[in-house]
Amino acid sequence: MSEEVNQESAEEGNKGIPVYGDWKEPRINNPSIVHDSNDWRGGNTISVKLLICLEALRDLTLTMENLSKFDKPSDEKRLVKQLASPLYNLASGVRDMFNELESNVKSYKVITSEQHKEIVCRKKQFLLDVPTDKKSDLRVVRDKIDSHVDKDAVTQPEYFWGKVNLHFFLKLVRHCLEQIVYLLSLDIYAWTRESGHLDIWSIMNVDGTLVDLYMQNYQPKAIQNITFVKSPKYGVENEIINFVCLYNKVASKCEDILMRLENKKAD
Repeated sequence: MSEEVNQESAEEGNKGIPVYGDWKEPRINNPSIVHDSNDWRGGNTISVKLLICLEALRDLTLTMENLSKFDKPSDEKRLVKQLASPLYNLASGVRDMFNELESNVKSYKVITSEQHKEIVCRKKQFLLDVPTDKKSDLRVVRDKIDSHVDKDAVTQPEYFWGKVNLHFFLKLVRHCLEQIVYLLSLDIYAWTRESGHLDIWSIMNVDGTLVDLYMQNYQPKAIQNITFVKSPKYGVENEIINFVCLYNKVASKCEDILMRLENKKAD
């Protein structure tokens, strides 16, 4: 295989680099189901942190689907409390994305000084909107009655179950997703997917442009081809949009906390 590809690469070097187009809707790797070689994975630190948020969102989806079946979902506190762990993971993931961009801005050279200032401001506001410290209601529910059942939650149940509030949790979800949509708009992500060949690495460092590299001893030797594709960011965005529809279905049965993200989609 290697010699064949190497010969083809040399021949293509005389002809120019082949360029293709692939406009299928991008799919993001879902570890819970059978892996498909066309599924995208994170190719740099910020992309991996984004996908951690997506994993939390997928977990939230299951509980939200169950809550959406009830006329008064806020009364189903045993289901509502199950939002706490994935919601805490989502909030922590958003915070970690902000930390990455604030602290390692030199790794993301496309970020302007104005964008960096906005990132810092957004992080400060996010930490106020979505507190995750040990005394926060979200953390208390998560630690004491969701991730496990604490002794105090049995002897003093009123205190802990009083913090299980669907309206409050939905507001936290909304704050998280608003910031993710903003972060998703930044041109800072890299991606990769399987090429089907051990010595061909498929890498996207420029959004929408997939480069297949012929590798020897883990070093790139030649560009095999270039493929223009629909950015994996749109795969993430599609999952967010689907979740927002579910969110709104539940929120419409509570109070007016519907989520509108039409003008905040990824670029």
